[in-house]
Amino acid sequence: MISHHVSKPRVVGSNPSGRANMKKIFSNLIYLAIIIYGVEILLFIFSSDLQKSLVNIHGQRIEIAKKNNLNYDPRDPETVFLEKQKHIKDLSVSFYYSPLFSNFKTFIKAQENNEIIPFRGPINKKNLSCAEDLNYKIINNDKYGFKNSNSIYKNKIDVILLGGSFAEGFCFKGKDDIAGNLIKEDIQTLNLGVATTGPIISLAVLKEFAPISKPKNVFYLYYESNSLKVLNWESKDKKLMKYLNYGYKQDYIKNIDEIKNFLELAEKESIEIVKRKVQSNKTEENSRLKDYYKNIQDILEIKILKSRLRMLFNFKKDNYDLELFYKIITDMNKETNKNGGKFTFVYIPSWDRFFDSSSNLHSIINLREEIIENLKDKKIDIIDTTDHFFNTKNLADYYPLGYVGHFNKKGYKEVADILKKKISN
Repeated sequence: MISHHVSKPRVVGSNPSGRANMKKIFSNLIYLAIIIYGVEILLFIFSSDLQKSLVNIHGQRIEIAKKNNLNYDPRDPETVFLEKQKHIKDLSVSFYYSPLFSNFKTFIKAQENNEIIPFRGPINKKNLSCAEDLNYKIINNDKYGFKNSNSIYKNKIDVILLGGSFAEGFCFKGKDDIAGNLIKEDIQTLNLGVATTGPIISLAVLKEFAPISKPKNVFYLYYESNSLKVLNWESKDKKLMKYLNYGYKQDYIKNIDEIKNFLELAEKESIEIVKRKVQSNKTEENSRLKDYYKNIQDILEIKILKSRLRMLFNFKKDNYDLELFYKIITDMNKETNKNGGKFTFVYIPSWDRFFDSSSNLHSIINLREEIIENLKDKKIDIIDTTDHFFNTKNLADYYPLGYVGHFNKKGYKEVADILKKKISN
């Protein structure tokens, strides 16, 4: 008789040590998650009242205004715009060549068709300001879409201001921004600032307008917490990058009719977006609930811990194209000199530098010394306003409601006074 030995089938996954190891790994991951989120919750609990208030900046501004018995408008800008548009016929919406408008159908179509895209708009119309002090203002735009009166173009230009929102004078009328304060001193200043934009737009504006206005002085205002971030977006725009080529320009002024057509289409698209946003606005109770969920979301995304780690390791080199930035500033200097003017780089510190030590913007704020030293090596004239503001008593008085934001009227005048000392006659 032949005996057959039948072996028992091997059961996959029956290894006890393997299961134990997997269980141990899983347990360790749970413990690690508990530690990470525990640290994040502790950081949130012990974070400053300022940090917690940044979840709802608008609500905090209202609380400050109430506490100080100030007049204020609590409404959102979309609601205010639609209400004022009923009474101001030429009230339009702002346009900037920036990431804010890059998803507009009008913008995308113009890029695809290689059409000129305006730097700023509307043209010869009014638009609504932002309201960091909770008071909306009406801004006048000139015949090229910038924040000037048309009469400035009849004068011999002493100064051109370039840059983003600080150069433009965000949230304030022309008479109260940097250019307006210089004009009060009989310094004919052309405000070519374009809010929410970066240095390539400033170079582009300079190359289009300096040959015509022939300014004696050009000031480029670099805002430390935003200018390099927007440059990352601008550098991906092939059309904008052409402005780094010697002698390149689009004859912007000669093509103003094409620019007007673009702005008319963009205006229609913007107003539709405004109307939809007003319809979807939440009630005040829902807004508070939204703030609660935002705190929960921030904790789940471990935002505070990641911010502290960024500050600790300072990943500055990987985030920003400093060599491109230096080339742009050098090109601004050359373009200004070519047109017989003097170029000055103006360093504007951010609110976070002075008031928010745990802001994740400190990785870019910490580039200040490196930027200034590199530009000095390239023989660029520099005004660094950082120490001036740092040594100023009651620094919060230079910001709307003493809270996060751009400068208020007092702050813009302070910068104008600093620039005035540097202006060549």
